[in-house]
Amino acid sequence: MSEDLEGCTRCVLLFKGIKKSYAEKANEHLGKARLAAQKQQYKDAAESAEKAIDILQEDSNRKQMDMARALYYEFLGLDSIKYDKALEAANYLGRSGGFYHRLGMITEYQRVFEKQAKILRVIARTHMLEKKFVDAASYFERAAMAYQRLDNKPEEMDCKAKSYISRAAAERNISGRKLYLRKAVELIEEKGSDEPIIKAHLAYYNALFVEDEKPSLALTYYSEALQNYQLAGSKARIGEIKEKMQKLTDQ
Repeated sequence: MSEDLEGCTRCVLLFKGIKKSYAEKANEHLGKARLAAQKQQYKDAAESAEKAIDILQEDSNRKQMDMARALYYEFLGLDSIKYDKALEAANYLGRSGGFYHRLGMITEYQRVFEKQAKILRVIARTHMLEKKFVDAASYFERAAMAYQRLDNKPEEMDCKAKSYISRAAAERNISGRKLYLRKAVELIEEKGSDEPIIKAHLAYYNALFVEDEKPSLALTYYSEALQNYQLAGSKARIGEIKEKMQKLTDQ
């Protein structure tokens, strides 16, 4: 009996040793992954993280597995950015953010979702320039979701409004366009805020909604939007608004 117990004890200790070795080996690969990432060698970093994932398949440490997967997808995302693969990068960063969120790693979670949101906005704007308005709306909506996770209300609101503007552009009839423009305005009015950037967005979309039928009112809205964009330090729309104001003044 004592020999059996002694044998079982050895088996338990051996099993614990194996589990520990899995963790140690995985950590070695994750360490290599981080070093490679510091040198911006993201492909190598992802490969090292993937080796850690393979090792951890034999373990039951979900936390460490989540950490490895978070890093793996983040490095894949960064590598995709390096080669201008925007959509691929956004998808990888979204998956990475999900694992960081589950781990409760707020700084990392915010970092990857901030990158993802910016990429999705770039994709949306590109589609707008190419007049692919339905696709643009879809990506603005995805960007809005990313900003929502970051609790960034002004950017979330702006992306949602732009999704409505994009859908308005896709509409062939005036009534359909006005419906989506009205939604953009209602969205911002519903949120309400004293922040200059939000007040600027509201005035801007109100101007878009009325400029065909009430140009003088649109001019008032554009003037208000211009003032608030300047107060907010936002330069993105200032040139566009000045051009619109000039056209309305010349009418």
